[in-house]
Amino acid sequence: MRVLVRIFISCLALYCPTLLSGQDTAKLHRPQVRVTKADSISVERENAYPYSSLHQLLKGNAAGVYIQEPTGEQGAYSSIALRGAAIPFISGKDIYESQPTVILDGIPLIMDHPFTFDIQLFGYNHLGPNTNLLSSIDLNNIEKIEVVKDFGRAAMYGPRAVNGGVILLTTKAPVVGRRRISFNTYFGMVQRPHIYTTNAKFENDFRQRFYDKYATTEQLQTYPLYLRDSTNDAYYGPSNWTDLYFKNTPVYGVNASLSSGTDRANFMFAAGNQRSANTADNSKMDRYNAMFEINMVPLKGLTISSMISASRLERTRSSWLRDRFAEMQYLPDLSSPLPPNKNYYGQYLNEFQKSFDDNKTNEVNGCFKVNVKLGDSWQVNSMFGFDYNEGLRDLFYPSTLLEKVNYLSNYFGYNQRVFFNNNIQYNHTFNEKHRISVEAGEGFQADYHRYNYAYAYKGPNDLIRINLLHSDILKNEYLSPKSFNHALIFSFLDKQRARLLSFYGRAAYSYNDQLDLSVLFRADGSSSAQPDNWWLYTPTFTAGVNIKNIWLKEQNSINVLKLQASWGRIGRLMPDDRFGEGSQYTSDMSFSNNPVRFSYNGFPGISRAYSSGYIGYGITWPYADQLNVNLTGAFLNNKLQVSLDLYNKEDHNMLLGVPFAAEYGYNFRYKNGMDVRNRGVDLGLKASVLPATSALQWIPGITLNYNKNTLLALPDGRDELVVANGSKLLRVGHAIDQYWVLENNGIYNRDGEIPVSAEGKRLNYKGIALQAGDPRWKDKNGDFIIDDKDKVLKGHVLPVISGGFNSDFYWRGFTMGFSFYYTLGRKVMNAEVADRFDFINKEGKIDMSAVKEITFWSKVGNYDKYPLYNPWSTVDAYRIDQDLFLENGSFLKLRNLSLQYDLTSAKWWNKKGKINGLAIYATATNLFTITPYTGGDPELVDFNGFDTGYSLPLSRTYTIGLKMDL
Repeated sequence: MRVLVRIFISCLALYCPTLLSGQDTAKLHRPQVRVTKADSISVERENAYPYSSLHQLLKGNAAGVYIQEPTGEQGAYSSIALRGAAIPFISGKDIYESQPTVILDGIPLIMDHPFTFDIQLFGYNHLGPNTNLLSSIDLNNIEKIEVVKDFGRAAMYGPRAVNGGVILLTTKAPVVGRRRISFNTYFGMVQRPHIYTTNAKFENDFRQRFYDKYATTEQLQTYPLYLRDSTNDAYYGPSNWTDLYFKNTPVYGVNASLSSGTDRANFMFAAGNQRSANTADNSKMDRYNAMFEINMVPLKGLTISSMISASRLERTRSSWLRDRFAEMQYLPDLSSPLPPNKNYYGQYLNEFQKSFDDNKTNEVNGCFKVNVKLGDSWQVNSMFGFDYNEGLRDLFYPSTLLEKVNYLSNYFGYNQRVFFNNNIQYNHTFNEKHRISVEAGEGFQADYHRYNYAYAYKGPNDLIRINLLHSDILKNEYLSPKSFNHALIFSFLDKQRARLLSFYGRAAYSYNDQLDLSVLFRADGSSSAQPDNWWLYTPTFTAGVNIKNIWLKEQNSINVLKLQASWGRIGRLMPDDRFGEGSQYTSDMSFSNNPVRFSYNGFPGISRAYSSGYIGYGITWPYADQLNVNLTGAFLNNKLQVSLDLYNKEDHNMLLGVPFAAEYGYNFRYKNGMDVRNRGVDLGLKASVLPATSALQWIPGITLNYNKNTLLALPDGRDELVVANGSKLLRVGHAIDQYWVLENNGIYNRDGEIPVSAEGKRLNYKGIALQAGDPRWKDKNGDFIIDDKDKVLKGHVLPVISGGFNSDFYWRGFTMGFSFYYTLGRKVMNAEVADRFDFINKEGKIDMSAVKEITFWSKVGNYDKYPLYNPWSTVDAYRIDQDLFLENGSFLKLRNLSLQYDLTSAKWWNKKGKINGLAIYATATNLFTITPYTGGDPELVDFNGFDTGYSLPLSRTYTIGLKMDL
């Protein structure tokens, strides 16, 4: 079998710099390697790159953290998986419910709720701006990032840590005793890629092979019109649409901060602006940040701290036809795609410019902390905080884009979290060896999600682009539309509320830096739980042994060697406040292909939850148990450090929709009983290779995660369950992220090759007789019927092994660094190529599968590797649920390359000047990929592992920059 290895690499010799850490001095220090677990990330190192979100920084830098970016579009939604996934990804909602909590200076950040999917016919994107809310964080203000996956520590955060742990972000502290002004700026370019473009001649030649071999006279007469006329310059002319679609685009960033103070009072103010962009489709995002932090000690033993941060994101989204039609919930005539000739494609773009799509996200969060020390042993901590974000999208499409019907929509949604925590601590050391710590605390968290959404069709003209309402409250037409037809206006609103009240107690004992023991008990009460099951009580135990201090004191080559084990239980919150209500009524008057109708013949109505799932009584808390064993070591005078974690995480009693009362109209019922196990290894290595006296220093590091998930149980004791509209199978004893496919063994070239049973029964596909030109699918059970019973579970959507490798070189003021990112044991379903071969079933239909983007006129993949099936066959020969299109999605990427020079290290530099630090730097990102995958970028797939082609590339970015500290 031939394996194709492709390398994407740019010959551009300019490396690109970015913002360095906003508050750290620009002066380079001699590198030191600290003993850290595989969870810690060097923010100072990573801030040299132009990341637009926290996801991009985490990628490959922390063991056990897998980042799924479905597109390279700036600010688009991305997901994080910590130590695999416990929830099977049946729909887009499940991605939102499986995300770990990010905690910024003690503030648990609130994310979007997926309830907008309930009113969407096509669930490609969340309604509204669909912006990654973690893109609002200015990474230049972050001092430390730690991914806490060990329940021995993560259990302190209760149910917020159930999805594998929590991600802790700590902002930079104000300076003490002096003033510091820091300034950072960078500028760069995003390089357009090289695309193999095609036109109608290429497409005609591709299809002609099938027509010559299989087409009948009647089928020849239905040949697409846009391929028939070879004199049509729009389709048969030059395929130069990329000149308008891809462009080299500038990017930039600037950040400034002021910090000063004394031991009694200090502050920091920081502000910044960043423009990140993609070369494709004019996609870009602007971010504006401001942060203020102050600490005061008005009395001895009393510390008061506060922080407030505000961000604004403005995003220009991609203009996929699919997303536009999904938003409008209307499909036009799709018989003729966009032309590949830029002269004609440009005419479409000119009309598209008459539309607008404004996407804005505002976020503000803050906290107020009080610490009171009562003597040497007692202290009291109190914290109040909030996080609020809002998303706005105002959209208008002119009538020239859609069969003389214009369209507008307006979305406003917000997420709000208010919380307070209080605890009291007692710490005391006896005889200089025995240390005890006792802590008791409580916390309260209130979440509120809401959105208002309205859309309208067929305004009076394209000059009226907003849905104006009568605003005089004294008139009868109050809130009625001024311009649009009331019958063509559709409005929606929804809200979700959740409360979490927690109490905990923790006791810890340490003996002479040799032995550590701790125990934690929590009580968590959730408003989303049912009244007879509001509270969940969970324990956590930890134990640690310092092997070095007990048995290896004389081993000078071993500097640190510690073993720690923990076992803990954490509750999982209900994903929707409906679960706390039990059996209920809802507005569910919908019908096929129309999920958002709440009335019948003009009269509003309510019904049972037939399509959204019946919720009965007796639903109890889901929870997760995790056993974690960690070994941390430092050797050879701390020149080699190792952190190894072995873990076994089991999620129990989870909810899943199972078939229920179909005779009464219900689609499914939610029931407890799904158990999933994730078991694996986290490994982190770091080394200082060269002698400390050498002018050249080399510090490489590697992170690795191995994870295997297994479905342990299903509700009602089932062995298997078909989900996701029949496209996925959950089977006990198998992984939850596997593909359910038919095994393809080639093609039947003649009718005589088709097997016949001893009784004369000819092999068929669900009753359809197989013929020459059909796929040779494996009949697993030997019943001479190819059906779902012959499908097998193969591959994994999530990688079995993932991680990163980085390396830094230091020499006389110069620093050069690079980082790789890799995944192994992962499969990708090449849906883009499957759609290309299945052109007969996709052509000319009024269906979303028939939409052809401008990227249709490009060649991605190796077409020669696929058999020439009969595309008119009623067995759907190029169907996606077969392993013909399942490919090895492993890859190795050179993500980053940087070069920095510290000007203050030069001999001619005035050491007594006012400038404390001055550095110039250059970085390059997304340089090349090595992969056996024959499609596009194997990283850019959806949550099901499908490469649909609906992704903008991860653009190569080159920047140069300057940083100065005063």
